[in-house]
Amino acid sequence: MDVRIKTFQEATETFTYLARLDLAGLKKKLGDERLVDGMQNGRAQKFEYTTELCWKAIKSLLKEKEGVDEAAPKKIIKAYYLGGYTTEDDYLRLLEAVEDRNRLSHIYDAATFNSILARLPDYAALFERVSAQLIKGAE
Repeated sequence: MDVRIKTFQEATETFTYLARLDLAGLKKKLGDERLVDGMQNGRAQKFEYTTELCWKAIKSLLKEKEGVDEAAPKKIIKAYYLGGYTTEDDYLRLLEAVEDRNRLSHIYDAATFNSILARLPDYAALFERVSAQLIKGAE
C-alpha cells in the first residue's frame, strides 16, 4: 500500500475519534472552557491535516492507476470522481472539505469557525469512505 494512503488512513482514524467527541460532556467533566477551546482548535488543525492528506493520497492513487498528475486539490478530486472511484455526493463533499480547510486558514470569526466544526463528524464519515475506496482502488 502506498505510504500516502497509509498515512491518510491513520490520520482518518485519529480525526474520526476527535470529530466524534462529546465536547459538551467533556466541558462538564473538565469544567474549564479554555481546555475545550484548545480541544476545538486541535480538532480544526487535525481536520486541516487530514484533508490535506486525503487529496494527496487520492493524487497518489490516480498517478499510479490512471497516470493523472495534477497539482491542484480540486482537479485531483474531480479526476477521482470522473475515474469512477467515488459517488457524486462524496465528490461534492470532498470539494466542500477543501473549501472548509481553506476557510479555516483565513477566518477570524467564531460563527464561521463553529459552523465548520459542526461539520466535522460528517467529514469523518466521508474520510472513512474515501479511505476504504483508496484501499480498494490500490489493490
